[in-house]
Amino acid sequence: MIEGHGDDLYRYGGKIRLNFSSNIYQHADLQALKDYLARRLDVVGNYPEPQPRTLERMIARRLNLSADSVMVTNGATDAIYLIAQLYRGCASVIPQPTFSEYADACRVHRHLISYERADELTRLPEDRVYWICNPNNPSGNVLMKDFVSYVIRRMKRYVFVVDQSYETYTQEPLLVPSEMQDCTNLLLLHSLTKQFCVPGLRLGYVTAHPTLIQRLRQLRQPWSVNALAIEAGKFLLSDEARPAVTDMSAYLAEARRLQAELSAIKGLRVFDSKCNFMLVEIDPATSADLKQYLIRNYGILIRDCSNFYGLSNHFFRVAAQTPEEDDQLIAAIKTYLNGIA
Repeated sequence: MIEGHGDDLYRYGGKIRLNFSSNIYQHADLQALKDYLARRLDVVGNYPEPQPRTLERMIARRLNLSADSVMVTNGATDAIYLIAQLYRGCASVIPQPTFSEYADACRVHRHLISYERADELTRLPEDRVYWICNPNNPSGNVLMKDFVSYVIRRMKRYVFVVDQSYETYTQEPLLVPSEMQDCTNLLLLHSLTKQFCVPGLRLGYVTAHPTLIQRLRQLRQPWSVNALAIEAGKFLLSDEARPAVTDMSAYLAEARRLQAELSAIKGLRVFDSKCNFMLVEIDPATSADLKQYLIRNYGILIRDCSNFYGLSNHFFRVAAQTPEEDDQLIAAIKTYLNGIA
């Protein structure tokens, strides 16, 4: 696991006032969930289900799947490491830049890794695992659903891990688990913690053909999902829960406004994104210098992307928040760039 993930405000001793570093909306109303969990605190006095089958059945019903096609994990990252373990020693192709945990998990489990360079691909064995983050982190680009589905069905000898953790933060069409259930070479990753803006709870799940889920379950440690997280998942999937972002269209429109405003600033290059977050390249300074300036002077936290494979120390990432907060970020970056001009 690399140092320097987003949402590292724990490092700064309460200095952070505005957090743009995590790819989730920071203002979700979690009060109903908190009230529910407060009434369920007694569950910590007993062991949870060794395997969270009750929650898996709830997810399966919502997705129109059999319960044998769903496995709940301790966050999507837990699923990534389990899948890497399942295919231990295989060749893995990981297009860059993308979420670093794919490569970290593959290294732990002795995969032969390619970053999709042509010279590497020619030396790889034909049996491979392809890791695809869609929507992609950190860029926010989204591969077309029909294209992804075609490749998976056309290249059946390859295993595809498609991470759709940010699926609720885009309006682009993505793979639907119930439509892909016949594919025995696909594992789809999902994140309840991102969907409902509760990353501290660590809840993810995998959907796949039952034969793949059965093999994964043999690797999952018992009680890997704690009792409070299971209770939270039950509530979030119930009729009582509200969407974390009540108007996603308006939120994504604000993200496009932030993208346009940052693009207009001399010294910044903003990459097109189909999500609520975006990748930015700063020319006259390093991302680390900008990050420290924003923390020190404004209590604003951004994601320094210099530790993504293939990105230099001039890249950072931000996720849109409220219009007022986004305006503060824009003004602070302008002030910084004017000061070093």
